[in-house]
Amino acid sequence: MRHWLIKSAIQRTISFLPWCHWWNERLQTWVTRTLDLSPERFTQRLEYCQRHLEHFFDLRPQRGEGFSVLELGTGWYPVVPAGLYLCGATEIWTIDIAPHLRPDRVVRALRLLAEYAERGQLQKYLPQAQPGRMAALRRTLNGAAAKTGEALLKELNIHVLVRDAQNTGLGPASIDLFVSNGVLEYIPRQVVANMLAEFKRLAKPGAVFSHFINLSDEYAQFDRSISQFNFLKYSDRQWRWLDSPLTPKSRLRISDYRELFAQTGCRIIREDDLSGAVCDLEGIRLAPRFQSYSQADLLVLRSWLAGRF
Repeated sequence: MRHWLIKSAIQRTISFLPWCHWWNERLQTWVTRTLDLSPERFTQRLEYCQRHLEHFFDLRPQRGEGFSVLELGTGWYPVVPAGLYLCGATEIWTIDIAPHLRPDRVVRALRLLAEYAERGQLQKYLPQAQPGRMAALRRTLNGAAAKTGEALLKELNIHVLVRDAQNTGLGPASIDLFVSNGVLEYIPRQVVANMLAEFKRLAKPGAVFSHFINLSDEYAQFDRSISQFNFLKYSDRQWRWLDSPLTPKSRLRISDYRELFAQTGCRIIREDDLSGAVCDLEGIRLAPRFQSYSQADLLVLRSWLAGRF
């Protein structure tokens, strides 16, 4: 049996257990090691943060002091919201449907930011980082003992929301910048549409969005015997039994996201796509669902979408 099928079977088994997300976290921590904040993963998140800032500073119509942010998908380590704080964000809300933050992970992320600043490396990734904000981050680190992750982040004006992003509970016209990092691909089409409608309600005039989307088959990162297009050969019914029920992927293609953004009044101004090899795609017998898409559409593996509401 191929490795990705074994992993899929393990995750499906875990999904039937009590506290399944806790067991999945143990799997990722001790077996797959995908929850480690390695130097490579840390710098990747710094690059995400800088890309969001570039989009925001280039696309927002008016300059001003400070800006508010909503991050979709808090994840395990708050590197991006902390980086946005260092670069001038005044209020940051980070929202996730599940609680993933732990004090040790928050401290790990903040400590790496401080260490990179001390070594002069942070300027390479976040040239807008402000010395006064870094001093505040160090004060938070110095007083981190016995505090929750949420309490530590609140000292940096980062507010953790554990709820459905279709209904954030935030006030209208309150957000300048909306960001996500490899999150939208896990959300069903109608839910994405509902979230974008909610974000439009929250958007200040001229608010900017910046989203990184991974459109590839993630099992290919674990199993080199399959291509990043592998999941396109399965029908929806087949894929429901093969995909992880803990982190199911919608398999939406880039044209689907274009349509969703347009339907909710979000104008894409910049699209930066990374496409795979034609030979890899041609080696896949496409499921009927994907046969109506253009080859150029199907080839897109990763995309940055940025624009205004």
